[in-house]
Amino acid sequence: MENPIPGQSAEYNDNRISLYVGQNGKCAITKCELEIGQMEAHHKVPRSLCGTDKYDNLLFVTTEVHKLIHATNVETIQYYQQKLGLEEKAIRKVNKLRILAGNCEL
Repeated sequence: MENPIPGQSAEYNDNRISLYVGQNGKCAITKCELEIGQMEAHHKVPRSLCGTDKYDNLLFVTTEVHKLIHATNVETIQYYQQKLGLEEKAIRKVNKLRILAGNCEL
């Protein structure tokens, strides 16, 4: 609440607060505790593809997971896959988000 994202809508900033509480302060993919400076609200359907700042289009993930969702460079994808060591269920979730973002599956 004390750290609104400059340049973002009031709806986005308000929904970030609700989202954090709704996810119990945990990453939607890894289920790890989120830490300030290492967490990002991800648009399931990007605004560039007509996505909104509505609550149901957002989820909190770690910064590293967010980079993996949006990565297109093979080396970057491999780096974050290795670093995160995600289990199959988490990879399926990431792949769904990658497709919504216009990227290929891992």
